[in-house]
Amino acid sequence: MNQDWPRCPICGNANWHDRALPECTHCGLTVADLAFDPAALRAAIADTLRTGTPEHSFALSPHARRNAAWALGLVDGKPATPQPHAVTLGMIARASEADGVAAMLTGLRSGFPRAIVLLDGTPGEAAALTGQVPWARIVAHPLDGDFAAQRNRVQALTTGWILQLDTDERPDVALLTSLGWLTAAADRDGLQSLGLARRNRVDGVPSALWPDIQYRLNRAEVHFAGIVHERPVVAFERTSLALAGAIDHFLSRSRVLERSRVYEAMSTGAGRPSDEAALLRPFAAAT
Repeated sequence: MNQDWPRCPICGNANWHDRALPECTHCGLTVADLAFDPAALRAAIADTLRTGTPEHSFALSPHARRNAAWALGLVDGKPATPQPHAVTLGMIARASEADGVAAMLTGLRSGFPRAIVLLDGTPGEAAALTGQVPWARIVAHPLDGDFAAQRNRVQALTTGWILQLDTDERPDVALLTSLGWLTAAADRDGLQSLGLARRNRVDGVPSALWPDIQYRLNRAEVHFAGIVHERPVVAFERTSLALAGAIDHFLSRSRVLERSRVYEAMSTGAGRPSDEAALLRPFAAAT
């Protein structure tokens, strides 16, 4: 649609379905007119969710209502409160990244009751990493060119909810604080997979590829599919966006270019030139 329209006031997405009533392609918010004031519309949505006042300039389907409520930190119209959680931190990593993995696990140790790393390396390399982070479970298994299979091996090593991160990703404070109430609300609603916003930073600059939804917070019984750009196999009604926080993703320009080349070699079309272009474009230039 017209590139001058604002981003969605709930999820920050720049794309809208071209319909009589435009609908955000990510969170499902429907608006009467795209010429809205983002701050005023967000405030109106929050007021409706808190007080039940009628919707006028927007509409929320049941799934969009939950997406908006969680993005605004609300559960049943009331502010969500932090609570303990049992989420496992899961990672897949290369053996060459062992020192960085150890530093990452150490930094996140207080945020998770347990951590699991599946190392693309040898048992000896896994044992060496275990020596650095003895509280984490480190298992060796070759990647064999299949990211989904590797993630599924991590899924199989735990129960309950698991947050899978890559070595160049970190959960922000808001996400860490929200894990308890998000997973409790998800369990209440019978959900199995939650999509998280990922904030890409290329050479330190926020990227136009936002919110870059990643379904990384899943019940352990959920399986991934796709050798690259892997996604969980879950019925839509068992999923939701969980936009109360975000994953920070740290990249360099050279890494973006190399990643596109490697992914394309793994699977035709997986290089995603449109994603590469958005990653290399600063957020301020995005609409």
